[in-house]
Amino acid sequence: MRWNFSKTPLAAPLGDSIKKALFGGAALGLALTLSMQPAIAGNGYAYAYAYGNDDFETVTPYNRVARLPVVKDAYGQVDHVATYAKVKAAALALARYVALNHDATILGDSVIKGDDWVLGGTSLPCRKTQTCTDDEISHAIIEIPSPEPIDPNDPTYLSTGVVTSANTKKASVLDFCNEHYAKQALGVSPIVADKKVVNGYSHTPALPCEVSIWNDDKHIYVDMLDPNAIFSLFFTDVLFSADMQDPAFADAITDLPPQVKLEIQAVVLHAMNEFDSKTKTVDKQLGPKYKSMDEVVNVVANSPFMSPYKHVGYTKADGTAFTATDSTAVTQAIINTMSIHGQSGAGTHPTVIDGDGNTLDSILSPGSSWRSARSTPLTLPGSNHVIEACSPKYAKMAMSTGLHHVTALPCEITVQIIDQDSNGSKETLVVSYLDPHFMLNALFADISEADKIAFASIPGNIMDDLQKIVAAALDINAGIVLNPGVQVSYDMLP
Repeated sequence: MRWNFSKTPLAAPLGDSIKKALFGGAALGLALTLSMQPAIAGNGYAYAYAYGNDDFETVTPYNRVARLPVVKDAYGQVDHVATYAKVKAAALALARYVALNHDATILGDSVIKGDDWVLGGTSLPCRKTQTCTDDEISHAIIEIPSPEPIDPNDPTYLSTGVVTSANTKKASVLDFCNEHYAKQALGVSPIVADKKVVNGYSHTPALPCEVSIWNDDKHIYVDMLDPNAIFSLFFTDVLFSADMQDPAFADAITDLPPQVKLEIQAVVLHAMNEFDSKTKTVDKQLGPKYKSMDEVVNVVANSPFMSPYKHVGYTKADGTAFTATDSTAVTQAIINTMSIHGQSGAGTHPTVIDGDGNTLDSILSPGSSWRSARSTPLTLPGSNHVIEACSPKYAKMAMSTGLHHVTALPCEITVQIIDQDSNGSKETLVVSYLDPHFMLNALFADISEADKIAFASIPGNIMDDLQKIVAAALDINAGIVLNPGVQVSYDMLP
């Protein structure tokens, strides 16, 4: 895998004929290599990646895991307020289970192959000792606002059509983390023998695993980001790497997403059945369908950077290396500059950006009201720091297309320090973004054509906002003098 540094965006998206040629060459090369090897065992994904479309299993970004009944009144009508309260109680029950239990003891080591699943957003003592307080657990749940009312019969809503803040329906989102699988996905631990995912940190914005709970008038739903689809869409550089010519690596790496999915499903179903014995098991694909590797290649190739990510590298003006303390300080500076949800002033940005006294808010998109979902970052293996950025304005727009999209939110920014020149010194700090253009085209491809037209400018606004927030944080709040950022890219396609 080669590094590219450039101060301008990557080349324009590939044409269809070039994309097909690239994909066909990679598939043919891998097929010829693997045709001389023993058959690859496992779930079939290794065959799909090696041989092309013939054995590709259709994947979707979202998967419905469970369905719970809504609450009804004495007349058999939906009690909207009580149902919404049940959604929140179910989310807390699931969060408590993840935070407080040893999975292998309860579910068995035939199901749980890795480490315990832990609840993202909780403290290290909480995760290590499983002695979290209910207050800490509840604060780890992210609530994403929608344009829908909790109670459509609310008098204010009926008379004005306005959804007040008190009557705004929100979906609960939980971050599921597993050290064993995260280390493998991020290149911290080997997949097999001495082979690791190359440039593993670059995939950090695609983690952790997210689970949502929300309701409509029919049911309460528990959905998840489907690990099979996430691996297909966000790890194409791994799928087309030379390491896939090794049957042991190909088998192990492609067995990882289904195992992750199986474990999360098992955790969710156990917790929800304990919460409500009327929980129904569901295994339903949701969202846009990807039926071939051609389709996966197309959506990656047609994104602005031919990647799900945008990476920007910074070096110190004095030429010295970054420390772990520097990385943590930069991450926290971005969070503080963005403002923190739940704290006074969340969504306003008084940071002065120039000598004329202009504030950050004067250059952000109107009404965006950006804030960090958490007061501190999620830190994944390899000291990869994750910031979950939220804008109520853009969240409501996204949720207007269907609440099943909620696990694609919030917007993630990650910070990591790396040794780019392999001299043993981590001289480059990389800030990475999930590219909103890719997210719209890949994870929201099932929305209406009218919505696609209406939302066409939104990804650019979001990316512009996030980069301006990061720039303000690095210029003013980080306490480190940096050289201008330089775009860093990895080859995500052959």
